[in-house]
Amino acid sequence: MAEGSYIIYTKTDEAPALGTYSLLPIVQAFTKHAGIELKEWDISLSGRIIANFPEKLTNNQKIPDYLTMAGELCLDPVANIIKLPNISASIPQLKSAIKELQDKGYDIPDYPDEPQNNEERDVFNTYSKVLGSAVNPVLREGNSDRRSSTAVKEHGKR
Repeated sequence: MAEGSYIIYTKTDEAPALGTYSLLPIVQAFTKHAGIELKEWDISLSGRIIANFPEKLTNNQKIPDYLTMAGELCLDPVANIIKLPNISASIPQLKSAIKELQDKGYDIPDYPDEPQNNEERDVFNTYSKVLGSAVNPVLREGNSDRRSSTAVKEHGKR
């Protein structure tokens, strides 16, 4: 590959994280000998929360919004992204992740179950971006359809 080639490897959370971290050394072994840089981007639920609430975080706590960056990178026809499964975050999982981050010193707001004012509505709307299956629609440009396209099906029949 050309000089400066790289592959994005996404970090995930909960049960899928075991697969993510098990595969990582294998991918690293191949990319190292091929001269390809491997960049790790955190698109886990915690990573998405941190990226969306940087206002009160220290510089050491802040991380880029890798999910948005990956969505933009997907538009590049030569992009290489290894994206393993992510959780489809529910409200209880979100609240648990928020509490865990707060316990680790991250100054992020609580999830407002029933927003009462504009500030709470803004927080609610921001958290809505990290809930559910937030990752796949971004990387698939809004398309969560997992079926193969007609062209792929026809090629497979040959």
